[in-house]
Amino acid sequence: MAERALRILVIGNLPPHVLGGAENQVARLVEAWLQAEAHVEVAGHRIPDGCQSLSGVDIHTHHLRLFKVGGRAGRALGYAFSIAKLAIRRRRAFDVVYCRGIGDGVLSFVVLKALKLCRWPIVACPINARGAGDVAFLRSIPGWKLWSHLIDRHVQAINLINASIAEDLNEIGVKRPQLSYIPNGIVIREASVRTTVAAERRLIWTGRLDVQKGLDLLLSALAECSREGVSFRLELYGDGALRTSLAAQVQTLGLSEHVHFHAAVPTDEVRTLLLEADVFVLPSRYEGMSNSALEAMEASLPVLCTHCGGIDVFIQEEAGWVCEPDSGHALIGALRRMFLATDDELLKRGRRARSLAEDCFSMESVAAANLALLERVAKEGGS
Repeated sequence: MAERALRILVIGNLPPHVLGGAENQVARLVEAWLQAEAHVEVAGHRIPDGCQSLSGVDIHTHHLRLFKVGGRAGRALGYAFSIAKLAIRRRRAFDVVYCRGIGDGVLSFVVLKALKLCRWPIVACPINARGAGDVAFLRSIPGWKLWSHLIDRHVQAINLINASIAEDLNEIGVKRPQLSYIPNGIVIREASVRTTVAAERRLIWTGRLDVQKGLDLLLSALAECSREGVSFRLELYGDGALRTSLAAQVQTLGLSEHVHFHAAVPTDEVRTLLLEADVFVLPSRYEGMSNSALEAMEASLPVLCTHCGGIDVFIQEEAGWVCEPDSGHALIGALRRMFLATDDELLKRGRRARSLAEDCFSMESVAAANLALLERVAKEGGS
């Protein structure tokens, strides 16, 4: 092991095939691991077979094929079959498996390990706590207690980007795997010095337009603030199933002059948009650790977010404003505190957010900590 580069198989998808926080985080980790001279390959159901360039380095990718019949069960069986073929064909190619999310990838590998068809140790990284998160997914599967037992028995380590996930896992009896608490990371660029705040407070949000993100609550809360005479603009960047209903809500609430929808933008363009805003808003009902919020903090933006056990643990009141999730009343209170903050207070919180990004979420240190975890697990071996 010590005489050769660590060989990592990553189970996840990559941008631009999927534009999401988890996928961006996988890409950032893989880039850093490659720079650290690890050997990394990625397998996912939305990426093609072949090679993909990450920061100028070619990486081998594997397409996991899904069966097109049989609905959800058929897709899961197809995914598991593809994993099995890859594991058997490349049984000597890897030292450890890194699964982003506790989903079909983890389930496929624990079955293979139970059948002694695979010996690679597994490191899993759940994506979301509570709500419709990873454990909720497990509970939705028939025979979930058996699946939980297999995970408990055959996953060697679980990295928690959100401390609340530990409670979720404990509730379903997953207690044996080693737990680590390495957060998501962000590439730290040269700091942009903010010296002014717009008289019309400029709010920004980026992500998926779905129920999890709590945008319906945000719009209702902003409508109340608008009636109180607050001046603001909210720019929403992203796509999703709720685009039509949210746009209709904006019309109904009379917010058309204040709220503007935009398509999702490439990752390398997000920072420019953040630098033109005053506050990043994250009214999520549940979260893992928001990559969008990390991007905002790196750009020296204060964050208004909910208590979901992830980024809020770091934000508190020094780098933004925090309130209870899924509560319109609490969200209105947080928005009022934000709107009442002086320009100096807002800029100070933005500087604190940037400091937190540098101290706690540097991609270099986060990737190194994850690589150390993978090396330790690989050295200890699988069950």
